[in-house]
Amino acid sequence: MLAPDLVPTYRRGLEAAVEEVRRIAATHPSVTLCGLSLGALVAMRVAAERAADDDTLVVCAGFERLPPGIRRRVRALAGISRFLPRGFLHRQLVAELPEPHRARALEEIAPLRARELSRLMWEAAGFELDPGLIVARTLVLCGERDEANLPLARALARRAGNPTLALVPDAGHVANLDNPAAFSALLGSS
Repeated sequence: MLAPDLVPTYRRGLEAAVEEVRRIAATHPSVTLCGLSLGALVAMRVAAERAADDDTLVVCAGFERLPPGIRRRVRALAGISRFLPRGFLHRQLVAELPEPHRARALEEIAPLRARELSRLMWEAAGFELDPGLIVARTLVLCGERDEANLPLARALARRAGNPTLALVPDAGHVANLDNPAAFSALLGSS
């Protein structure tokens, strides 16, 4: 199992993270790509390019594209983020994490400047992918309390090739931290 730290790569943008995971995955004939939120977008892009039947893709809180209204709101927030108080955007990004994990997550994203986070938000808002390009067996996960991402996860599961949709009980956006036992059990079933 490889779990690359993509935070330094995110400083160069979403496509730099895709390139990093693409490079790592290329050294293996078969992979299971797993990503949550922004990492889900990275994993989906790489899976769509690999076209390998024996790969597995697990995405949590991922989407094929944002609806226009949400895309505009995310891009508006990205646009004004440079005018927000220092650290505000960082704190907002970790606000939904369970308390025991919030400080560590804040520490992990601290190297990202506000303008780098802004660019990532802008790029993620514009993300589009035809899920029909993904031939890997796909598990689409979403926390059952993740109201923002639940409709997006359902839409993704309807359109992805060979998908399974599973809701992580008693979990929000960071389902792996909200309910690690259920999240891990679902991963083990993929």
